[in-house]
Amino acid sequence: MTRFRGEEQPGFLDLVGTWLSQQEWFPVAPARRAITRVGGLRLPAPSGDADQGLHLEMHLFDVAHTGGMERVAVPMALRSRPSALAGKTALIGRLGSPAGELWVYDGARDRAFLAAWHEMARRQQGSRNGRSRGEAFGDFDTWPAFTAKLQRTPVETKGLGATRTAVIAAESDEDVARETVVDFIRRPAHQRAATLDTVMRMARTGSTTVARVLGVVTGSWPEPTGAAGELRWVSGDLGIIREAALGAPDAAALTRRALSTGSDFTEEAAELGEILGDFHADLAATFGAYPQTSGQLNAMVDGAAKALQDQWAQVRADLDESEATDLAEVVDLLKRQLRDADQVMTLQKIHGDLSTERLRKGGSERGWIVDEDGGMVDHALPMRDVVTLLMSLADLVMETAHAAPGTEGPDGGSLDPVDFGLWYEQVTKSLLQGYRNSDAEGAGIDSVFFHVAMLTEALELFHRWEGRWVFRPSMLLQSET
Repeated sequence: MTRFRGEEQPGFLDLVGTWLSQQEWFPVAPARRAITRVGGLRLPAPSGDADQGLHLEMHLFDVAHTGGMERVAVPMALRSRPSALAGKTALIGRLGSPAGELWVYDGARDRAFLAAWHEMARRQQGSRNGRSRGEAFGDFDTWPAFTAKLQRTPVETKGLGATRTAVIAAESDEDVARETVVDFIRRPAHQRAATLDTVMRMARTGSTTVARVLGVVTGSWPEPTGAAGELRWVSGDLGIIREAALGAPDAAALTRRALSTGSDFTEEAAELGEILGDFHADLAATFGAYPQTSGQLNAMVDGAAKALQDQWAQVRADLDESEATDLAEVVDLLKRQLRDADQVMTLQKIHGDLSTERLRKGGSERGWIVDEDGGMVDHALPMRDVVTLLMSLADLVMETAHAAPGTEGPDGGSLDPVDFGLWYEQVTKSLLQGYRNSDAEGAGIDSVFFHVAMLTEALELFHRWEGRWVFRPSMLLQSET
């Protein structure tokens, strides 16, 4: 059998360069760059694909440009004819070869490549040269084999540096569907991302608050050692297979839907609070938690007081005289309570940038999960995630209130106007109660530090929306605390 290598076909690197310049995850100008293939692997074709000339390859490239060097990974399906298994949007281009014309598709969207990728991880296969291997976690190695008959759906990712695809595999209507989400890492690195390392360690301790990692495929490439002309081979993740919940709708979409129809959201809010609390408990169990030192407590008091005062000074001019007087009294009261605060808080790993976009509803059986993307901060207060989540909800309320004055019913008719202030207060109470019902230590959300943080963030939100306020005064006055 004649050996085939995609990179040896005429025009291969030119085709790659043209395609890269059109990808949002590769923001490098096409001028003055040089592309070098530095590694990769080849996968056996899975069953279920009729193309006898199919070749599945993963290529690693170094792209040198005026600003430096970029390493990119491009999975490819090279076919002898156009295929609906990939689709027009996945087409990279066409190549001429001694055997005839080839249609080159992005493997991240090609069903045959996706099946082969799953199989490499599920069967824990390695390449012949030992530079690539698949690894299965949990019971993934016992799943039935994946074939090219699977279904795939692109999943939007913002700034993730990866291409995400949702996969559903079932050989027949009677089979139980196996659902996953696959991330193809476009810019592989030697060190595993901290967020991925976090969820993998949490999965090993039995956590169900994040989407489990089912499989990983790693590859190798040469890197300079610093010595003239010397290289060393390093390994890194090329693709991650996760539970399907990672591609489920986020809480932001569900919140907008509830607000647009004036629907009750208290049950969902309680679930959000509980999953966040359980997430914090799992992080503490996996990575540990410890009480603040007296120095850390004093620094927190000073920082909270300064942040509140700075934000208050910024928005004071936006209020009328009576509002400013009332709020000034609240600010002074909270600052006095801060000076008297001696409650030592617990520090641990948290998400750190949690919003409604980072919580996903994985279905009735799976429930909510926390999407770790963009997060993971060490030695922080768990209540910080609670505050940012509540402020994310508040921002959605403001967005909805000012986008359209009315709400629309299921039949397209007009509903009564939503009392956004009441809606948000009820959601806040439910979320906080859900957090208290979780496995987390809830003392932080009943402390003066939490109320100061909430007021500080509310003032910032008030200023950002230029004083167009739809909430009740209690959100700013903290009257119930």
